[in-house]
Amino acid sequence: MPKVTDAHLEARRQQILDAATECFARKGFHRSTMHDICQMAELSPGAVYRYFQSKDEIIEAMEEQGRQHSAAVIDAVTSERTETLDVLEGLVDVFFSKLEDVRDCAVHIELWAEALSNPKIKQTVVRIDESIRNAFIQRIVSAAQHRGEINAALDPDAVARVMMAFWDGLVLQKTLDPEVDIWKYVAVMKAMIGGTFWQKTEAGRS
Repeated sequence: MPKVTDAHLEARRQQILDAATECFARKGFHRSTMHDICQMAELSPGAVYRYFQSKDEIIEAMEEQGRQHSAAVIDAVTSERTETLDVLEGLVDVFFSKLEDVRDCAVHIELWAEALSNPKIKQTVVRIDESIRNAFIQRIVSAAQHRGEINAALDPDAVARVMMAFWDGLVLQKTLDPEVDIWKYVAVMKAMIGGTFWQKTEAGRS
């Protein structure tokens, strides 16, 4: 019997996660069943249960995958850029581009909603959110405050939460209204972060 490679196992696992994402986006978390996921993945129940015993396990894997991706993006952007504003704009361009796919937005809403009533999922979501926020603080905010680029009097955790809230807010808006223009939203956000949001007028100008 030919040996099953690690690459094959990872590809099959990803196939299941992709199928679950599609199911959750189409039907919601509670209306999606493991049977639905098997059908969407075009795999037998035995093949799916070999990797995941429940939807909760699938959600945990999806969240962990998102955490790894976010950490990798933060690492890559902060390694390539030095000025804080340039770093933030680079992160925005990468993270917000994912929201072009409304399905991803819908899945995030489903996971957040499930976290409100499922303590296990809430623990996973909070833990991963904290890890991303801490990476953001350590790699960007604290360093920028030390260099005098961000007001040192501001709480680093609060700064990170506000930055992340821009993304969270657009996820909700895009889910409710798929016609929201992501890049117009991003342009305003960059203006607010970069200090060009307010239009100064000349004294005494009519």
